[in-house]
Parts: sequence; C-alpha cells; structure tokens
Amino acid sequence: MSRHGESRLKVEYGDVVDIFMRYWTSYGGWREFVVSPFVHLAIFITVLSSGYWLSSAWYATALSVLPNLLGFGVSGYAIWIGWGDEKLRNALISLKEDGKPSDYERVSAVFAHFGLVQVVALLSALICSALDYELSPKSMLAHGLALVSLSPNWFSYLKPIGAGAGYFLFVYAIVTTFETTLALFRLATWFQKMTEKR
Repeated sequence: MSRHGESRLKVEYGDVVDIFMRYWTSYGGWREFVVSPFVHLAIFITVLSSGYWLSSAWYATALSVLPNLLGFGVSGYAIWIGWGDEKLRNALISLKEDGKPSDYERVSAVFAHFGLVQVVALLSALICSALDYELSPKSMLAHGLALVSLSPNWFSYLKPIGAGAGYFLFVYAIVTTFETTLALFRLATWFQKMTEKR
C-alpha cells in the first residue's frame, strides 16, 4: 500500500474513532452504561428468558423486529434535529457545565446510542443466524480452530455464550426505546419551559 493510501486509511479510521469517542463521552461512557436501569432491565429479561434463547432460533424474531426499531430511531432523531427554533437549540447548546456536554449533546448522544445499539444487535443476530449449525470436523472453521489447537467441540461451547450476548443486545435495543422516548419527552418539557419564559 502506498504512503498516501496508508495516511488516508489512518485519517478514515481516526475520524471514526474520534466521533465514536465524542458520542461515548457525551452519553456518559462506561459509568453511565453500568448504572443504567435500562441495562439492568435488559440483563434481567435476558436471564429470565434464558430457556428461549438457549433452545430456539431467537435471532429470527430479532431480525424481523430490529429494522422497524431502527426506523423509529432515525425518525425520532430527525424530529429532535428539527424540533423547536434556533433560539431553543442555542439555549440547549449553551447549557453546558464545566467540562460536561451540553443538554443538546446529551440528548443527541441518547439517539446515537439507540441507533448504535440497534445496529450492533442486528449484526449480532445476523452472526448468530449464520453460525447456528453443527460444525463439521472437515469444515474450514474446524481447520482454523485446529490451527490454534482447539477442537471443533470448542465451537459448541461458544454458541450459548454468543446466543446470550446476542439476545441481551436484542433486548437492550428494545429497552433503549424507553430511554429515547423519555429523551423526547424531556425535550418537550424544555421547550415548554423556554416558551413560557418568553
């Protein structure tokens, strides 16, 4: 690869990392994720539903539900961007505490989180769907496992872990709908307060 190609690659990946880190910081990072009631609810539902995702093709439901949720998220984000007037947006942007994101950034991060979780959940469901088969000892994957000194049986141990993680992401994508809906409601209350002050 030429130096120009390498530098272009660095710029592209650097941009993705930069925007992801800005979103993650505005969302609240790992601290916000770990203490989130929505994460706790998704874990509880995943554990409660373990019989379902351990014994059935749960990903079929995920693949039919998630595209509709993704459409809701994009529509909600469009509403957020177009909501109110310039004065409202400027007021929300200016409400910034020292070193912390503005209210505008925080609500935008909630919508970004909603969309990203859905995309990751959708990809997870696709991967679980693609890997839901009995591994033949003669397959390419079995040969790959053998190269790193793992038996084909190792694949069968990973399936329940992958199914649990994928199902958690699916449930979390649904549960973040609450968070996003509440963010829209919060926006409406801000709009009302600012309108009353005029």
